[in-house]
Amino acid sequence: MGYFDSLSTRREMFRAGAALGGGYFFSQLWKPTQVQAQSRVSPRGSARFCIVLMLDGGQSQVDTWDLKEGAWTPQDFDIRNVSGPIGRWPYALYPQLAERFDKFLLARSMGAWDAVHGRAQYYIQTGHPLNLALSKEIPAIGAIIANEYTDRRRDTDTLPPYVAMNVVRNQAGLVNSGFMPAMNAPFHIDTTTKLSSYALAPEDKPDFDRRWNLLKNFDERLRNETSLASKTYRDYNDHYEGAVRLMSDPRASHIFHLDAAEQVRYGSSRTGDACILARNLIEADAGTHFIFVDVYNWDQHSNIYGDLRPPRGGPGAYPSTHQDVSRELDSALAPLLDDLSDTKRENGTSLLDETLVVCMGEFGRTPGPLSVIGGRDHYPGAFSALFAGGGVKGGRVLGKTDEMGATVIESGWHEKRPIYPEDVAATIYSAMGVDWTKRIQETPSGRMFYYIEPVTAQSHIVNFQEVSEFFV
Repeated sequence: MGYFDSLSTRREMFRAGAALGGGYFFSQLWKPTQVQAQSRVSPRGSARFCIVLMLDGGQSQVDTWDLKEGAWTPQDFDIRNVSGPIGRWPYALYPQLAERFDKFLLARSMGAWDAVHGRAQYYIQTGHPLNLALSKEIPAIGAIIANEYTDRRRDTDTLPPYVAMNVVRNQAGLVNSGFMPAMNAPFHIDTTTKLSSYALAPEDKPDFDRRWNLLKNFDERLRNETSLASKTYRDYNDHYEGAVRLMSDPRASHIFHLDAAEQVRYGSSRTGDACILARNLIEADAGTHFIFVDVYNWDQHSNIYGDLRPPRGGPGAYPSTHQDVSRELDSALAPLLDDLSDTKRENGTSLLDETLVVCMGEFGRTPGPLSVIGGRDHYPGAFSALFAGGGVKGGRVLGKTDEMGATVIESGWHEKRPIYPEDVAATIYSAMGVDWTKRIQETPSGRMFYYIEPVTAQSHIVNFQEVSEFFV
């Protein structure tokens, strides 16, 4: 899990800052050097932000975005024909997304290399297969983007570059910064905790400033020492200073505020709250560029359909059936796309124009009739993903599966094979203006690290010269 897991109080925030400060100091021994590109490529640079929503457990493609009807299909799905290439659609589960098809692209030719949750979720977060010998060394995609964006940070950027939310039950955990500088580690937020811890109330600021100044006066001698010990102290202090800047930033009270009416509009759920915060972080443009949201409870091996009912229990509850998780996702993702699209910068560019949104599970679910216990098991052969914003042209469907949703029969892009997690990682890097062919020679293990491995486990060359299939 990340250094900032389960932050709920200001004291814990400072403790986490201190731990991260120590990690940052020692990580300088392994600061990436000899960074080289494998070939000449031209990243699109069409986005400044990226939101990844991982459907933790694996969404059933045949019950959602690549609908395949059969005797198993519940009548209450309210299946309708949707205009354009999208075809048949479970309208009762995704009514809002059905009305916003022009805003996103569906890729129905996704494939996974692994069918074990932890390993596949690690692949989604890193773009690399899990190697236990290197698992602590490999950085998350968000950490690489945070590192690439270091030189772009402004004096007004008070927020961490990589923010993760609700990664509390995920089997892979929250992948950290690996051998990258610890300043690129994910800042984790559990949306069920007290978010006011991240912002100072105006009435509390005078007392907070008084205590902070007292601490600085007490530590003044250490600040002026030139010994290695004081260097370590200053590295810790840099993170304390960062926490103070974040908490003192007048924007923080808005960024970390969940308006009750907006919570209802986003579905009154854990996922809805995370999407509100993601929107706020992007609108503030205060230093955060990569956001990872874990959307839990898609691992439905039994009683997948249950009985049709709305999500229960409010933001702190986990939905249980396929209908529940689908409705929760629809209620959160649709208004997120709306708000990103409707909110403009001074130059007229929308937030959605600047933000690549990726929504996908770590694999799919077994197609065809349900199992004897009424569920669907893990299935890496085919599944679906949603892409929006950041230059993605909406209103399209890429790829096609057979009549059962079991096999990809049309890839929909220039490679005649499914789209794998490393392809999605390359797409994210390209959109964010990052050269995905980079490699780093000096690592703690001494093994070359590639942003994207040049050859996958099945000898498929990953060569996204344009990654144009996803974009305009």
